[in-house]
Amino acid sequence: MMGIIVPYRNREEHLSKFLPHVEKFLKDADYQIFIIEQTQGKPFNRGKLLNIGFSIAKASCSYVCFHDVDMLPLKADYSFPETPTHLATAVEQFNFEMPYPTYFGGVTLFSIQDFESVNGYANEYWGWGAEDDDLQFRCKIAGISIDSRKGFFTSLSHEKATENDPLVLANQDKLEEILYGPTELPEEGLKTLEYTVIANSSDGKVHTYKVQI
Repeated sequence: MMGIIVPYRNREEHLSKFLPHVEKFLKDADYQIFIIEQTQGKPFNRGKLLNIGFSIAKASCSYVCFHDVDMLPLKADYSFPETPTHLATAVEQFNFEMPYPTYFGGVTLFSIQDFESVNGYANEYWGWGAEDDDLQFRCKIAGISIDSRKGFFTSLSHEKATENDPLVLANQDKLEEILYGPTELPEEGLKTLEYTVIANSSDGKVHTYKVQI
């Protein structure tokens, strides 16, 4: 079974379009959707929310799909990945091209074993950007090759952080420390994950967890 993990906050309109679209697209697939909603107060933390979703989904799923709520599949193969696999390779907001050659974000597949082997995402990227590049580097350190499949996705519009946003700049600085620092797999990640579930509910294949981080 695939666990689709969606990091989420304040995107009600997007979620109302995402859920029926994905349910129709995957009507013959064996899957569950885990909406991981961050409470207010701190900047959004995509990587940590995905780690939380993984920690919940791994009990019932053999692999996971980390999936942004603003990307709707048009043509994509969500089947089991033999190695970490990037699906969002042709996305409307990027003119159906890769925004940069090593882009590893948007929609990505991992087996349970591979994600645990790389110790998941970092938990300390707050705001927009860099957590996917960090994850890709963790795969490299762990000696796990990554793959891609041609996946076409339409996009839902939303405001984006600017390049001079202080959080964006801080994330880039943190990423550079990882890229040019020690070559051991970071201890920070799944092994150091802490969170509190404030509320949870289920509706068919969709499970929503509101979490404090």
